[in-house]
Amino acid sequence: MKQFAVFFADEAAVGVTRVEAPDAATAEAMVMEEHPGAKVHAVDGATVTEENRIRMLGAWLRRQGQ
Repeated sequence: MKQFAVFFADEAAVGVTRVEAPDAATAEAMVMEEHPGAKVHAVDGATVTEENRIRMLGAWLRRQGQ
């Protein structure tokens, strides 16, 4: 299992959460179970740190047109 950081955005919430999964598609599916209909994007968990997570979330949201 690998650690992923999954960015998500739906009508109720926006954020980034960490999950363990065998691959990115499974990580995204796990987050979509809690946030049906959300836009999601999984990245390697090592690339998202406490220091850069808000900046990375903001950049992802801008790319999504949020």
